[in-house]
Order: sequence, then C-alpha cells, then structure tokens
Amino acid sequence: MDLDASMPKELKQPGIIKELQILFMNLACGIKLLVFRRNIIGEVTVSHDQFILLLFFYGITAFVASYVMTPNPVFGLFGLGYIGVELLGVLLVGFVLTKLCDHQDHLLRFLTVTYSILPFLYLVSIAVLPFLPDAYFETGYMVYALWILCVCFYVVLQLLDWQKIKTVMIVMLWIFASYPLANVPLSFWHEDFDYSEALTAYNDDLSYVNQEEVYYNQYQLLNNALNSIEPGVEGVTDLFFIGFGADSSQDVFMKEINNVQQVMSHNFGTTGRSVALINNLKTIDITPLASSTNLRIALNHLGSKINPEEDIVLLYLTSHGSYDHELAVNMWPLELNDIGPEVLSAYLDDAGIKWRIILVSACYSGGFIETLKNETSLILTATAADSASFGCSSENEFTYFGEALFKNVEGRSYQFIDGFNQAIERIKQREKSENLTPSNSQLSVGNLMREKLQMLEHDMARYAPERFGDFN
Repeated sequence: MDLDASMPKELKQPGIIKELQILFMNLACGIKLLVFRRNIIGEVTVSHDQFILLLFFYGITAFVASYVMTPNPVFGLFGLGYIGVELLGVLLVGFVLTKLCDHQDHLLRFLTVTYSILPFLYLVSIAVLPFLPDAYFETGYMVYALWILCVCFYVVLQLLDWQKIKTVMIVMLWIFASYPLANVPLSFWHEDFDYSEALTAYNDDLSYVNQEEVYYNQYQLLNNALNSIEPGVEGVTDLFFIGFGADSSQDVFMKEINNVQQVMSHNFGTTGRSVALINNLKTIDITPLASSTNLRIALNHLGSKINPEEDIVLLYLTSHGSYDHELAVNMWPLELNDIGPEVLSAYLDDAGIKWRIILVSACYSGGFIETLKNETSLILTATAADSASFGCSSENEFTYFGEALFKNVEGRSYQFIDGFNQAIERIKQREKSENLTPSNSQLSVGNLMREKLQMLEHDMARYAPERFGDFN
C-alpha cells in the first residue's frame, strides 16, 4: 500500500507548505547569485521536488509576464517549445559538467541553481531592457549579455571547485547550447489580429476576383507604371521611390503607400521617378500587385534607369510581419509568396542598386537589418526584431511608423538621418503616451551612405525648382 497516498490531506499540507518555503529560499539564493554573493550555492536546497517547482515557477513567470507585455494577447503553445529546447541545453551542459568534476549529484545541483536564476533574468529581458532610453538601448543589451556571461562563469566556477580552464570550457558549451534561442523570444502569447474586419470587407467583393485575369493583367499594369519612369540626370543625385503595400486585409497599407508616394513627389522630388505596388481589392484593376515577382521586375527596371554611382532608391515596405522575419504578402484569394530579407537583398543586388534607403513598416521588422545592412545602405525599421508595431487599422491613413516619418513633412531642406531620428522619438513618445509596449524602431546607416545623403540633400535644395515644380 502507498502510505503517502493514504495519508490524510491535513497531514500532507505542512509538507507542501515546507516545499514552497524552500522554493522561495532557493529563489532568494538565485537573486544573491545574480549579484555575485559568496558561498551561496551551498545554501541552495537540492532535490527533485525543488527542481520541478523551480521549472514550473519559471514557466508561470514567463506565462504571466509575456501576457502583460503583449497587446491584445492570444494564447499559443510555442512558449512550451522554447522552455523544452532550453531545458535540453541546460541538461547537456549539466551532464558535461558532472563528467568533468566526477560528482554525479552535481547535475541536479546545477539544474536547481540554474532555474533559481532564470526567472529573474527573463523578467529583466522583458520588463526592463525594452524600456531603456534610445541612447542607452544598445549599451543596455551589451551590459545584460555580459552580466549573464559573468553569472554563468561564477556559478560553474564554484561547482567545479574553482578550476578556471574547465569553467571556460563549460561556459563556452553553454553559449553554444543557448545559441538556437538567441533571437527567439520566450512568450506564450502573440498579438491578436481580427480577420473579421477583412472578411467583412471581402464578402461582397470576392466573387468579382477573376484570378486568371488578375495574373495576366500584371504585365500591362506594370508596363504602364514603369514606362513613365524617367532616367537619372548625369551629375545629379536623383532619388527614386518604390512603395510596396503588401497586405490586402486592411486598407491602411494601401492608404499609406498612396500617401507616402504623394509626399515623396511633393517634398522629395521623385515625380516621374516613383512606382507603387499595392495589394487591395480597390486597386486590383489599376495598380500592379505588391508581389515578390512584381517587386523584382520593378527593381530591375529602376536599376536600368538610375546612374548606379549617383542615384538613390528609396524602398518603402508596409505590411504585417512575422516572428521569423518575413513580410506578409497577401491578396486573398490569390496565393503570393512572402518576402524575407535574403530575397530582398538578392533583388537589390541583381538590379545593380548600390545606394539604398529601405524603410520597413511591420512587426518584427528589425530582423531585416542584419541581412540588408552595408556601407551604402540606410535601413530603418518600425520595430526591433522581437517587437510589434502599431497603427494597422483600415480607418487609419498611416501606420504609426509611416505617420511619424511622412505626415507633415517639411519640404526641400529635409535632413534624412536627423528626420528619421526625430520620427523614432515621435513614435517612442506616442507609444509611451498610449501605454503601449515600445516597438523600438531600429536605424542602421552605412558610413558611405552618410556622405551620400549629404549629396542628396544638397542636390534636393539646389535643383528644387526643376524637381519640385509648383509644389510647396
């Protein structure tokens, strides 16, 4: 007979309370280890029960914190996958550690100590780092990474009886085991998107979409849009524009591209040197689709019109984004391919476009920067790689990102880098005033591009009458 199972509930209760008390004592030890207090590992109570309780506490912490930090949260099981992969990595590191120190009981000790620390590291990453001022954002993340590295070294060093070489080996293994999760956020929630808004708009119109006709119309629509593109003028830094509004489910992307194209013509002198690609039922018969193929064709055409060493192409992409850093390309019921940074980079390279301004208005768009950045490019994204953006509603004329960049833009004296930094600050202040999770817009400017933009700004002012016509 199982005596524990037959024990009255009243007699069991004190044991549960005791385990919870030990749990909080272990968590207190975790905090002390994070501030490098000495002789703390010996105070950690090691048991299978404590390991399971600490693992459960870590999961609950992530569950609650990610809920609080996610706008319009919708539950998903992907957080369990993250914790599972992370646990496998910790087990691997702990197994190797026990082999090096020849103490089998150190595996359970290592697991217990690790999960007494992880909940607090997670809270710092999700509730502190995203809210750092822009001036300290990168520094904050570097300090955070260095802090984690030092804590890992400090813990392992004590478990291995201060054997430094073995400790370095274990810490390097720990970094390697953690790498698959480096750019993946731990969250049990994702932001809700109400597709009923899109479906309501489509109900009356979908019967009129002739897919075959739409595909065959692209040739003529692209020709009409691209044949009017004027070539660059020798000796002048010309600015060319491509707008890419890729999601038909909400009118804001169509409106944003139209508005940005108008601003680019009126205030940046791109009249005769711009093209818009849009996915929307309202424009499906008059404007080329924002498809991957059409974007490639349009970029190739602009590449044949520009002076490669002189002219700059500004590409504005707006749509929904995904965790795996792909731009959603939707024109339901058509089946179109999403676009990732690798594809976009290849298109620009193949088109021979050297000088690039790439603006991406989408959730998680910061994931585009690493692939696209170089010395002759400026990349500005609405968010960091793990953040959401705002303003995606059919009633809006712009997303928050597009509005900050292009609404009420002053004319011919525009300073690109200063203007973009001011837009980032406006977004930040707006999100703060509306109590939204910071999107953390990202700006990357190549050193050669900084000089090139000064030439563009100079030529925009110098040739204003010819470039801007009667626009004010």
